[in-house]
Amino acid sequence: MLKNYSKYIAFWMLAIVVFTACKTYVPIQEKFSLNKINKTIIADSATLAYYLPYKDSLDKIMKIPLAELAEDLSKKMPESTLGNMMADILKLKTAAYTHQTIDVAILNYGGIRTPSLSKGTLMVEHAYLLMPFDNYLVEQILTGQQLSDYCDSLAIKGGWPVAGIAFVIKNKKASDIRVNGIPIDLKKNYSVATNDYLANGGDGMTFLKTIPQIQTGKLYRDAIIEYWKEQTKAGKKIQSNLENRIRYAE
Repeated sequence: MLKNYSKYIAFWMLAIVVFTACKTYVPIQEKFSLNKINKTIIADSATLAYYLPYKDSLDKIMKIPLAELAEDLSKKMPESTLGNMMADILKLKTAAYTHQTIDVAILNYGGIRTPSLSKGTLMVEHAYLLMPFDNYLVEQILTGQQLSDYCDSLAIKGGWPVAGIAFVIKNKKASDIRVNGIPIDLKKNYSVATNDYLANGGDGMTFLKTIPQIQTGKLYRDAIIEYWKEQTKAGKKIQSNLENRIRYAE
């Protein structure tokens, strides 16, 4: 009897699955509204009391002023003021850490995580906004041919932040490549500063994985903070200009 009862239950369960699985359910009506957050919204006192001690402690670190930015900087392709500043820091600080001459610096566009910096005081938090990842600065030695191929990859992607090198994007290829103003020599070796993410093959640059790395042991974010401090100590403001490092053919 129990066996027959189990078969009866199993039959009806299967029937329910079969008949309901073929149906599509669509809501009869949808409603939504946009609630803007402004000063009229009263903060939850319990929530504020919970996180305020942590915020105060964090602000004491993040709100430390480091430098003055002379003009607004923004990020865009194929070249930008923000990208140029980041690439310049990469080149200068990698040279300082390795005690070697650096010919070229290349940074992936997506590695800059904030679209702009506003004129005024730069604080520790701005360095974290630019570079929240724990990426390290590294140096790699590329042949002229490898560097030329690298530029072709950048041309396909629409241009990345670079320093020490310039080229024209034409038909999604790099042309008129110049390293520090001199036409690239395909048989010469060039020292290239980058981050360990790219050096390990990130962002599609898998060919870099086979090239040895000279480690600096320094985080990119810390290098930014050091550079800003150094400029302030020298009595200089942070600034960056467009220099036709990468441009489209006319």
